[in-house]
Amino acid sequence: MTHNPAMRTFLQRVPVRILFNNSSKGQLLTASSRTRGLRQSESLMDVFEIQNEEEFKNKVMRNSLPVIVNFHAEWCEPCHSLKPLLEKIAKENLGQLHLAEVMVDQHVELLHAFEVTAVPAVLGIYRGMVIEKFVGLVSHKEVKGFVEKLLEKNNK
Repeated sequence: MTHNPAMRTFLQRVPVRILFNNSSKGQLLTASSRTRGLRQSESLMDVFEIQNEEEFKNKVMRNSLPVIVNFHAEWCEPCHSLKPLLEKIAKENLGQLHLAEVMVDQHVELLHAFEVTAVPAVLGIYRGMVIEKFVGLVSHKEVKGFVEKLLEKNNK
């Protein structure tokens, strides 16, 4: 983790699509033959806990399927209520989307990059872009609507 205040400020200002790009010229992420092998193997994992930023880049930002990113914390009661619902939805939509779990206390840089200021915070990311998001505990109906909008992007 970076504890450098200048780096935190940089992460807060950089657009997400550029932050997670490996190119030194700031080009946006695109599909390539190099990443296709990874994408094919991703369909086997529907729910995963993010361990580091590199894994986030590979499993979320470069994923060919939509990814629900759940920023949560052990100390957060609403997070404990929302997590099983998100896991159920991910399993119901196996092969159509993934669920990435991000523990906020362990991934401060990701919090800054996505401007997460409260938990639970849930982002819908498709092809390196945030498509949908919500913060806090919402109704089952609202979560279903969130997922439907995310899946619509994948079906276009």
